[in-house]
Parts: sequence; C-alpha cells; structure tokens
Amino acid sequence: MTLGAQSKQDYVWIFSNDSEATEGNEAYGFDFNETDSLESLQGLVPIEISGLNASICDKDGNLLMYSNGCTVVDKNHQIMPNGRHLNNGDYFEMLGDSCFNGYLGKQDIMILPDPGYEQGYYILHKALMPGTPDRFIENRFSYVDLALNNGRGEILEKNVVMDSTLRPMSAYLTAINHTNGKDWWIIQPLKQSNDYLILNLDEGGFNTSIQKIGPLFDQWASASGKSVFSPDGSKYAYFNPYDNLLLYDFDRSSGKLSNLKTLKIKDTEEIYLSTIEFSPNSQFLYVGVLDSLWQIDTWEEDLEDGLELIDVWDGTMDPFATTFTVMALAPNCKIYMASGSSTNTYHVINKPNEKGKACDFVQRGIQLPYTSSLGNMPNFPRFRVDEEDKCDPTITSVFGKDVFYRRDLKAYPNPMHDFLTVEIPENRSGRLFLFDLNGQLVWQGVGQRSETKQIDFSFLEAGVYSLEFIPDKNPGSLLWTKQIVKQ
Repeated sequence: MTLGAQSKQDYVWIFSNDSEATEGNEAYGFDFNETDSLESLQGLVPIEISGLNASICDKDGNLLMYSNGCTVVDKNHQIMPNGRHLNNGDYFEMLGDSCFNGYLGKQDIMILPDPGYEQGYYILHKALMPGTPDRFIENRFSYVDLALNNGRGEILEKNVVMDSTLRPMSAYLTAINHTNGKDWWIIQPLKQSNDYLILNLDEGGFNTSIQKIGPLFDQWASASGKSVFSPDGSKYAYFNPYDNLLLYDFDRSSGKLSNLKTLKIKDTEEIYLSTIEFSPNSQFLYVGVLDSLWQIDTWEEDLEDGLELIDVWDGTMDPFATTFTVMALAPNCKIYMASGSSTNTYHVINKPNEKGKACDFVQRGIQLPYTSSLGNMPNFPRFRVDEEDKCDPTITSVFGKDVFYRRDLKAYPNPMHDFLTVEIPENRSGRLFLFDLNGQLVWQGVGQRSETKQIDFSFLEAGVYSLEFIPDKNPGSLLWTKQIVKQ
C-alpha cells in the first residue's frame, strides 16, 4: 500500500529541548516521508518546544513551518519575519516571562491551510489573559503568506482576537475537513458551560456558531483532557477525568454534534491530566489517565461493553515519571504517547486497530535521541479523512539504523538478593546484557530460546540495573528489557 498522491501534511513532527551545555537545542523529530526512526535535529531548531507544538507540510510532505506558541519558524529553521511574540500581552508576559521556551499547554495551537488561497495558512492559538477576578483564555489567529520572503513565508497578521467575549477552555482545540474537502470545521468547548464553539473556516474567513449539547463541563475540565475527531470524520470524542467520556456523532456537512454516548472510566478527586486518540480504523478509542491506559470499542452499542484496561504504568522514572499524558496517531498507523515531564522514551501502541491487548502497547517502546522537554505531541487537524487509507503501515525504519522496539522481559524475583530467573522469549536466542545506572556494562551472557535461566548476581552491589536481551537474528529490531533492583 502507498499513499501516493494523498496528503502528507502531518508527515514532519519536531521536538526540541535545551537542557545541556551544548551549542543549540537538543532537537529531534520524525520525518515519515522516509522512515519512522527518530532523527537528530541538534543545533538546527532555533526554539525550545516545551508545551504547544504545531507544524505543517505541503501535500507532498515537505515541511513548511512550525511553532511553539510563541515563535513561528520556517522550513529552513529560521524565525519568520514578524514571527515572534505570538500570544503577546498575556498573563505570562505580565509575570516577565519571555515565552522563548514555548507556550504552556497541550492542545491550544493548530495550523490550517487557507481554503481560499493556496499559499495562505491560519495559525489558531490561545492566550491566557490576566483578568479580574479570574484569568481567562482568548482565541486568536495569525496569518502566514508563504509567497513572501522568497517562498519561506512571512506573518501578515498576528494575534487577531476572534471574539473577546468567549471563554474557551485550555486544550481541546481540534479540526477536520468539511465534506467539500476544502473548508474546515474547528470545535472548541467553552468553559463551565455545555457550549461548543463551532468555527467554519472557508475562503471568506471564519463563521461562528455555538451548539449547546450534553452535560455541563466540570470546573476542573480546562487543560485536563483532550478532544479528537475519528479518522473517518464520523465521531467527536471529548475526555477528561472529571467529565469522563463524551462521544458524539459528527455531521461534516452541517458541523453539528448529535447522539451523545457517555462512559465513566475512572473516578478521581485528584488533579489528573489525560489524553485520548482513535485507532486508524476509527473503531477503538484509547484513553490514557496518568497511570492507566484503556481501550474502548466505540462500535459497541453500550460503550461499557467495549471498555478494556490495556495496561497500568509500571512506575518507571526516566528521569521523571513515565506516565500516560498525551497521545497522537502517526502517519505510520502507530500511536505515540509522551509523559507529562521530561523523559528519555515515548510509549507506543504498535497495532491500534487490534482489539484488547493485541494492540501491542509497549511502555517506553521508543528511545529518544535526547531527553524530552515537557511532554508534548504536535496538534494536527485530521488529514486524509476522505481517503481510503488513513495512514501508511509500510513506513518503517530504514538505512540500517539501530532503532529497537522494546518489549518487557520476564525476570524475577524483583527486587532480588543473589539469584535472578530470566525467561528467554519464545523462539529467540541471543545475548543478555546488564547495565548500571551510568550505562556501564557490568555483566553479559547467552540466552537460548524459551529457556528459563537462573543467573547468580551475588557479586553485584545493591542498586538499580537494566537487563537487556537482544536476539541474534532480529529482523524486527526487537529489544527486551527489565529494570532490576538488587537488595
């Protein structure tokens, strides 16, 4: 299967951090035009992306621009003319923050092609404003003309307030194509109401309506969850741990929500962040609530019948908690998940179209080239909604790169004293490696297929170690690991 002439406007994902005493940011990203391997962009990306994250390519997958909610950068990794100070005059500026490191938030920025001008792009973004007595969120847009600056783009309008009377929630900004394939529907829930702001972006600009439907949003809903359209455009899902799941049918002709279904997934009195994402076939909705991952079969008449717990967080700190905070469906048909704080890995759902644990969820399944900034994933509209293939599973790691997909190695007891029992994966023979927390190799050995191997580790000092098993013949680039505690 190949996507051929289909849209590749979400094919470049960029991440950037500035945590080490090196020249430039420790940046990295996916370029799904060639591979699903993470590539180093160290020294190229001029901004840190610590919260908001948006990018867009042309239909052939060539990067056009990206933003962290403060600054807009062109395809050559240069800051665009007039590209600084998005969201100026906000609460953080009042506190003296420069916003260089990136604007806080998860789902408060998005880049959309102008339906009326091929070289035009709208950047939708939200600013947190100082208010009395409460701070409030303000919907804004900025406009880029890519015909300017030798084809690299320039911002012509910036920080245009769309409606100063509306009070949108933080997060939940999402968009999808109209049935005409050109215009856009944008949905944004409004704070402490049951109002959904529905924007229709056509060649004349924005048309605004509000639909009142469903239950009132909880006072803690803002910034605590996510909303998404299904890849086929038929559903709109809204979730946070306080309102729980609201699942609507969506009409791409009228922009209307209908036929609400609800599902309580988890009771909480604590402040939790959460995330959701659909499978490529639009059947399964995945819900991450900090320490647990759930799958919902949305084709079940009663959603309760389709609810299944996939996994719980295993408690790993790497260096901070590797919890389940933000998910995104990638062009390679996998779902990637970042944690809320800096980590050295991403989680991955390798087969999201499969029911239950066959979805092949792997905690910390992707090793990052550098430590991440605050957990984020780029916020894209739904592309390819009218195409038969919503993604391309043939995008794989190439060019002989050492990219491994992690699996859990069975080893016990854990914590251990002197002896550790390791179950070698079925039909695999290979080598075992034990590393200390500094990454130094302290032991290695051989593991035969389906062997239950007892290893004497009495010589080890007390501490935490990483045990790895790498098969001799490994076309799938699989790596089995287990964190071991020696008492």
